[in-house]
Amino acid sequence: MSRRLPVLGILAIFALCPFAARVQAQAAESAANPAAHRAYDITKEVTLTGTVSSVVKQTTRSMDLTPGAHIMVTTSSGTVDANLGRFAMRGKTALPITSGQSVKVTGVMKTVKGKDVFVTRIVQANGHIYKIRNEHGIAYAPANRSTSWKSESKGGSL
Repeated sequence: MSRRLPVLGILAIFALCPFAARVQAQAAESAANPAAHRAYDITKEVTLTGTVSSVVKQTTRSMDLTPGAHIMVTTSSGTVDANLGRFAMRGKTALPITSGQSVKVTGVMKTVKGKDVFVTRIVQANGHIYKIRNEHGIAYAPANRSTSWKSESKGGSL
């Protein structure tokens, strides 16, 4: 019986070797290209200027949109679906955007389920700068933005 235990242990080690090689290969791939797994890459940010053609405060399952609030922005290149995340249109500090307004949106274009979506980080409208997400693409919750939206004014108008 005492001889069987070491033999079983050695067999178990050999059985796990192929898994160890795969994990090591994945770790090496991630280290070589760390940005490959990021959802939001700030180095690819662009700013678009246009007019809000429609506002969607909350998506439903029947809509063909990613979850969260959206503004459709008509630019010189066409209409862009700008995703604002789940929190931008909620609470006392909801984003005060309406159809017909001029806006500047800063973010990254992504393809989600075969559709182009502009993941918005910053919205400029009404002489204010509204921070929707942080530099990692994580949406600010209403409690975290209560004072920052009202206090950040930008001189002039769009």
